[in-house]
Amino acid sequence: MPHLACRVRRVSNASGFSLLELLIVLVIFAIMASIAVPSFQSLRQNQQLTDAANELVAALRLARGEAIMREAEVTLCASADGDSCEGNDWSKGWRIADEGNKTIAVHQPLPDRLNVVDAPSQPASVRFDDLGYPKDGEAASWQLRHAGLSDDSRWVCFSRIGRAYVAEPSKECGL
Repeated sequence: MPHLACRVRRVSNASGFSLLELLIVLVIFAIMASIAVPSFQSLRQNQQLTDAANELVAALRLARGEAIMREAEVTLCASADGDSCEGNDWSKGWRIADEGNKTIAVHQPLPDRLNVVDAPSQPASVRFDDLGYPKDGEAASWQLRHAGLSDDSRWVCFSRIGRAYVAEPSKECGL
């Protein structure tokens, strides 16, 4: 007579998912994902727009800080090649340079479908004197748009005393 501890008990009813149940769950998941993807695309486009505006503000602040630190004139300008200040298309990138035209920082072109719209007060460059004030003393603004977003834009505002900030979405700078 075998010992009771050695008895093996057989399980007759195995539990699990059938192939049909698994396919139904996958179909439901695919339907839910196809509903969610367009809203994520809009979220991503909005984030790209916000990031680009914040990067332009950061460049303005960096240029101002460098002018103060170096006690010399510093220029922020639109630049497609990163070596020269030619043109007025800020979408192709920008560059910060000191008065000896030595490059301090370069920003690459903005992502596809993201551009800087020509605004009336958009300058080709911004120059800071050794105290960090805009050399021309003029206020400026840049409007950034994403082609995938119909009515949304960001305004980068620059005051006469050198303060740079991003205005609320879809609102212009109070220049």
